[in-house]
Amino acid sequence: MTLVSILGDFHSSILPISHEFKEKITKHIIVYDDAKGDVKKAKRIIAGQKAFLKSLSHGSKDKYEIETIEIDEDNYASLLRCVQYIKQASSEYSNIYLNATDGLSSIAIVLSSSLLDIGAKVIAYDRYANTYNLHTKIRLEKHTIQHNMDIASHLMLKGYTLLSRTEVSELNSRKDVIMELAQDLTELKSYANQRQKKLSDQIEGFETYKVLLKSIGQENNQTFVQGIVFEEYIYHLIVDNFDFDDVWTGVKVEFEEDVENEFDVLMIKDNHLHTIECKLVSGLNGEHFVYKTELIMEYLDDDGKAMILSIGADNERTTKSGHKRRQFSLGDKARAQYGDIQIHQSRVFDEQKFLDDVQEWFI
Repeated sequence: MTLVSILGDFHSSILPISHEFKEKITKHIIVYDDAKGDVKKAKRIIAGQKAFLKSLSHGSKDKYEIETIEIDEDNYASLLRCVQYIKQASSEYSNIYLNATDGLSSIAIVLSSSLLDIGAKVIAYDRYANTYNLHTKIRLEKHTIQHNMDIASHLMLKGYTLLSRTEVSELNSRKDVIMELAQDLTELKSYANQRQKKLSDQIEGFETYKVLLKSIGQENNQTFVQGIVFEEYIYHLIVDNFDFDDVWTGVKVEFEEDVENEFDVLMIKDNHLHTIECKLVSGLNGEHFVYKTELIMEYLDDDGKAMILSIGADNERTTKSGHKRRQFSLGDKARAQYGDIQIHQSRVFDEQKFLDDVQEWFI
């Protein structure tokens, strides 16, 4: 099978298809426009495809070839040269599959028309339904994606580098302790607040927390108490109550040189990568987190969704000087909605309400 992928503005249609056919591909031809911005995007996707191919090959001979074609979408002769190159890539035209879903109009029209005429097939992926239509010149077949990406594959195919994550074995080994620590998040926050300035043995009371944290060797890990406990609690709620294809927590990713980000929780379902920002706080700069999350999602997934989970304080409070402070203003909420970001904010955590919001927002 020779797969031809046309890169356009949204690469979310390229990754699921190349992943779906990874065991059948003998050659993958990636076509992109010569505009500066397109070349930059293409380089990252091509690097990701090569890294993924290397992971499939496990150090042995590559399972298939990757070739690239840089063209001028506004030049008809350039488009025709691309068609000729593709024709020469396979001795059997019926084995050529053109993924035209994300392609720029001029490229997709010329390549689809020319290749259908010789018996090749054209793929149109529906990223919302996670299905694809397979076109020939005389018929159309609808197929459901059978091999969804896991988080590692998604990140790799996007050209990103996974720097670290918390392993499932480690998460499961302390799950019972985490769930007990998180039974009363208001009390946990009170203890975490005191840990900002004191070590465990300098704090009066909270003996249950001290014993539990000591049992997993985290009694003096301030970061663990103030953030990781809550993040891992949310991770276990997600894993135990939903059927995401993959769920990670404690994740650090490098998008490009000197551009890194940490993720509290990542979940992938039907090739859409989502994230939850977990905050157990006394107050939050909502505007900052909405803007930050919106920017991150541009890197993470064109079609992914996000949630900012802020627990521990009312959305609006009055300071000692009489001024009102809000975690999320109406403007913040409007911008979040526009950017596919759900805000779940409450002083007291309602587990069922949270699970209902996850179901409604992500599933």
